[in-house]
Amino acid sequence: MSENTHCSAIDGSTSAGKNSKDLNDAIILHVQELFSNHADLEKVLVPVGGTLIGTAMAWFVMPIVLRKLHEYASEGPLMTIWGVSTKKNMCYQTSLWSAMEDPAKYIITFMAFSQIAAVIAPSISDYLPQAWKGAFAVSFVWFLHRWKTNFIANAMAKQAAIASDRERLSAFDKVSSLGLIALGVVALAEACGVPVQSILTVGGVGGVATAFAARDILGNILSGFSLQFSRPFSVGDYIMVPGLSNEPFVVFIYFLKLHAGSIEGQVVEIGLTSTSLINTEKLPIVVPNSLFSSQMIMNKSRAQWHVSMSKLPLRTEDIEKIPTITEEIKAMLVSNPKIDAPYCYLSRLEGSRGELTIGCNIKSTVC
Repeated sequence: MSENTHCSAIDGSTSAGKNSKDLNDAIILHVQELFSNHADLEKVLVPVGGTLIGTAMAWFVMPIVLRKLHEYASEGPLMTIWGVSTKKNMCYQTSLWSAMEDPAKYIITFMAFSQIAAVIAPSISDYLPQAWKGAFAVSFVWFLHRWKTNFIANAMAKQAAIASDRERLSAFDKVSSLGLIALGVVALAEACGVPVQSILTVGGVGGVATAFAARDILGNILSGFSLQFSRPFSVGDYIMVPGLSNEPFVVFIYFLKLHAGSIEGQVVEIGLTSTSLINTEKLPIVVPNSLFSSQMIMNKSRAQWHVSMSKLPLRTEDIEKIPTITEEIKAMLVSNPKIDAPYCYLSRLEGSRGELTIGCNIKSTVC
């Protein structure tokens, strides 16, 4: 009985396969007859069908595939290469695969619909290769920009990132964005057939003349980039730039006395071409960034020790008490653990008046 059942199953499967093949052959035959009777139908149906299928794959299937690849990469050896712990998976929205998703969707959609455009207007077929090159260049730069943005966002989100690292990452973000814009413009021009190298060669003389005319602005910009990366001071620091001139002069502006020999104040903003300070009189000072590349910068906020000195007037009648007073003041200062190298002495004595000088080094609360 079992043998009969087995033979019946084989015969059934063979018959089903034969029927399926016959049905497939019949469908293909009808499609061929349809295309032969309507020659223009194949030229329209194939591009439209390919466009719809490619667009659907790009917008619905590809995101799922990219998320699966992200999950696999988060649990695999690739995370070791990227320097991310496998114990804590990276969010998909800030991953490489997410950066790739939108540019890939739009480039595939553009290439698919350009085929329909070529069917509607065959004259544009000659321009499709250049259009595809330009679209690919834009999509690639867009992908790099998104990847860079995700990388910086991940780096700045780490709790271990200190303030100086965040500032450097912010500066890198600005510089890399400008570089990607320039790369995109050059790539798009090359894709469109514009001889960029010839333009740069011809415009070299004009570029040199322009750079010479704008040397101060370019100097400020380059110095601004240098400040962003080297960070000799940060926003909130109190800085001093001494010795700006061998012969200081004095300028009176709205009753403000500015000595050209020094500039000091609290840093409010570090811009691309200038830095804004607030002096002790709460008045704004804008300093060109090129100044910091050629002058010494004294950052008082980063000093571990601050010098404090005071002078007290004395009467000559109390001159005999000076030794006792100085010793008591020194002992009191030495007892404070945040004070180093205290001193107290009689610095001036003339007529009926004297002067006692007291000084020490005080340790900063925040280094």
